[in-house]
Amino acid sequence: MTQLELLTLYHDALLTKRNDSIQIFKKLALLNAELEQPDDAYVFTKKYINNTLDFSILNNGAYESIEDSNQYKKLKKKYIANFNWLSFLYLYVALIGFFFSVTINFTKKSNKFSKLFISCFVGAHSLFILEFVLYITNYRYNFPHTYRISSLVALLFGPLLYFYFRSVTRTYKFKIVHLFHVLPTIALLIFLFPMYQASSAEKVKMMLDIHADKITFDSVIFISKVISLSIYTVLIGILLFHKKKGNSIGNIPKYEAKWKKNIYRIHIIYVISYLFYGFSVFDVLGSVYMYYIQVLVMSIMVIYIAYMAYVQPDIFKNQFIPLRDQLFSEKYQKSGLTDALSKELKENLIKLLVEEKVYKENNINLERLSQKLNTTRHNASQIINEHFEMNFFELINKFRIKEATRILIEDVHGSLNIIDVAYEVGYNNKVTFNKAFKKETSLTPSEFIHSQNKVKAK
Repeated sequence: MTQLELLTLYHDALLTKRNDSIQIFKKLALLNAELEQPDDAYVFTKKYINNTLDFSILNNGAYESIEDSNQYKKLKKKYIANFNWLSFLYLYVALIGFFFSVTINFTKKSNKFSKLFISCFVGAHSLFILEFVLYITNYRYNFPHTYRISSLVALLFGPLLYFYFRSVTRTYKFKIVHLFHVLPTIALLIFLFPMYQASSAEKVKMMLDIHADKITFDSVIFISKVISLSIYTVLIGILLFHKKKGNSIGNIPKYEAKWKKNIYRIHIIYVISYLFYGFSVFDVLGSVYMYYIQVLVMSIMVIYIAYMAYVQPDIFKNQFIPLRDQLFSEKYQKSGLTDALSKELKENLIKLLVEEKVYKENNINLERLSQKLNTTRHNASQIINEHFEMNFFELINKFRIKEATRILIEDVHGSLNIIDVAYEVGYNNKVTFNKAFKKETSLTPSEFIHSQNKVKAK
């Protein structure tokens, strides 16, 4: 059959709506591929697949003639199953998340509610990431009933994180009223029930954007999830940062506060990325990369929580001990340093630093400091580590830079050279001083002086 004959058949089929018109789409697709006309081959291939859901047509040898064309690459990307390093990486993250969600609940001496909430929170992220893997690999066409599986928990991200923070921020007791937080999820599931009970063919059509109700489902999911995430992000912020709360972020150890802040920050970034993703889906912002960004943020969340569970398991027991302290406690557990002696040495150390300013001595070291404290080098190190949560060099540098900033601020006429200040506070050279100064203040000495001059000029 010639190309002209096929085109005539296609025209007649459109006019008379012949039953074999779909097969004509297939013939036209293959013919145009053989004739190296990728644009027409692309159009008729899509028409055939959309009507038959038969992706095997792309395995036909006729497409070898246009396999280097952009149109054929688009068809492969949209319909053919593929697995690359990126999809493997995301699958690996999802599996880590699922593994964490199960194993965290077997840890002993842990708050059962905090374990439940954080495991479900990570599990929800992992489910979304898994669905993303099925999406980018096109394996979703092979498992159509996985379509929108993550929507089952779409409105639980906020509540799960909120109740996790409640369980670790204060004594948590389950109340029947807390079930109201699940009602939006139940309402969404009722609304989406027709989608979930749809046939495999109907779900594939939704994936191909040719189902009538697809846009409605997507819109409701997006809007309801944005509202839920926004509300719970605010509630979590109030819970963590409200100063009137006895266990707010400002009234807990800084290492525990850092953990909570990091989780909250990643969550906020996810909320923002999800907003942009929604805008891209509804053509407000035309970038498919927004989908990738939100999944990347979710992956970071999963990896961060799983990593902390590995290196700092006590974080999920409401008995958070910083990793530094764990090492110190093991190192010093046989030191024989009593609480009374520890307190006395701490007070003597503060006196040496504040009144005698021993940090100004350019040859000060841990050995000399321990002699001034009239104790062992080991005890001096323990006092610094336990009471100041830093090592000897960090402590000395902190006091030296504090003294240097005081000198520079009081140098009204700018008569001092930077090297003179460095020598004054105990440094032997300008390079070391500059590095320590920038690490402590985020500014070089010159930048600090310039900023002070601006303040004085006002």
